[in-house]
Amino acid sequence: MDTVAKKFAEFITETDISSFPPEVRHQATRCLFDTAGAILAGSRYSDSGQYVCSYAEKRNEEKTSTIAGTLMQRSASTAALANGVMAHALELDDGSKHATYHPGSSIIPAVLALAERGPSSGKSILEAIVLGYEVSLRIGMAVNPSHYLRGFHPTGTVAAFGTTAAACKILGLNKEQVCNSLGLAGSLASGINQYEVDGSVVKHLHPGNAARNGILAAELAKEGFTGPEGVIEGRLGFCHCFADQYELEGITENLGEDYAFLQIYFKPYCSCRYVHFAIEGTLNILHEYALKADDIETVTVKTHKNGKQCSDIPEFQTPLHARLSIQYGIASIIVRGSAGLLDYTEEKIKEPEVCELAKKMKIEVDPDIQKVYPNPRSMIVEIKTKGGEILSSRIDYAKGDPKNPISDEELYYKFADITGQFVDASLREKIFEEAMGLENWESAESFMSLLRIGK
Repeated sequence: MDTVAKKFAEFITETDISSFPPEVRHQATRCLFDTAGAILAGSRYSDSGQYVCSYAEKRNEEKTSTIAGTLMQRSASTAALANGVMAHALELDDGSKHATYHPGSSIIPAVLALAERGPSSGKSILEAIVLGYEVSLRIGMAVNPSHYLRGFHPTGTVAAFGTTAAACKILGLNKEQVCNSLGLAGSLASGINQYEVDGSVVKHLHPGNAARNGILAAELAKEGFTGPEGVIEGRLGFCHCFADQYELEGITENLGEDYAFLQIYFKPYCSCRYVHFAIEGTLNILHEYALKADDIETVTVKTHKNGKQCSDIPEFQTPLHARLSIQYGIASIIVRGSAGLLDYTEEKIKEPEVCELAKKMKIEVDPDIQKVYPNPRSMIVEIKTKGGEILSSRIDYAKGDPKNPISDEELYYKFADITGQFVDASLREKIFEEAMGLENWESAESFMSLLRIGK
């Protein structure tokens, strides 16, 4: 009987752009453009972006692939690492509620780094993006939420399979080599959630490491390295070792027909996706009631286990900690009326009024919400005023979800908002046009040259 890895290998090697519906092709261009903006913003506004660029600058190696937001070119592996870190650094990257995973921050950097070294055509780049997303999303859906609740960060673990699948497509590996590559990816998959406790920036390393490891797995398999064919479902495979519960029945069902890729979300806010639900619920209440922090007795947030585990952070110690915190997102919206890039600084997260309001909040797991998780993965915000009034708002689908979609124009405005201080309107328009015309590229050079921006 064919293994999961073998079925994925057949899908990766036998599928080409001609079989993709128009909406799938379009989704790939949206992911490319959105991730490029996240990388550029991360190159300017994140400490981890500065750290990884400093690391790259000291490496004496071939200069084939661009580190976006700089004038540097380094090896494909180093560029993928750096761009992956920066793509995730500000919590701006796309994600999947079903796979509990941010695919764009690892897959796009890996694909672009290899494509620029290539050269590779726009069509092959688009194929690699779609296949990388699709394979990894299906694996993530099979093991979550158990995988995440066990303490793993899928954006480091599941991501390794996505970047490997994409790298295999770009490099033109055959079925046997792809199968071996996926086998190698299972041993390279890594990332744990201990950063949630203290806000350390190791979280940002996870997709960068996955981007680099995907390239490594594909290149080693091309040289003859072997990996276990039963890497996904085997007795000692990824699912068994990384999750207490998993569902394999539909993992390869209707491959190439039903696209999990079309079910990802895009982020309007620079924070954990769970925080978006809290922000939108709070905004709904504030649109009806002119509340100030002094008017509030308590705030109760009802949600699912994943939301509580990741984002119940009443005492945020770092900007990353604050980006993960439901309490901070709500407090920032109530106190300042905003929760944007400039609200997540060392100074802003320590403001007394925000910190005091955050202490009045309680996050609870709601049994009814948990029953239907992850579709929807709802959140209820309840504000009790000092006058005893209880104001409530429920969010089932936050902005950016396929059921509450974000348009191309809104993605463009997001890009402008997060890069506007260093990317002028003319360059922004060029980046957008190039990304949207991906399948017509002769190579990646023209697009990557637009991302070389000196500091």
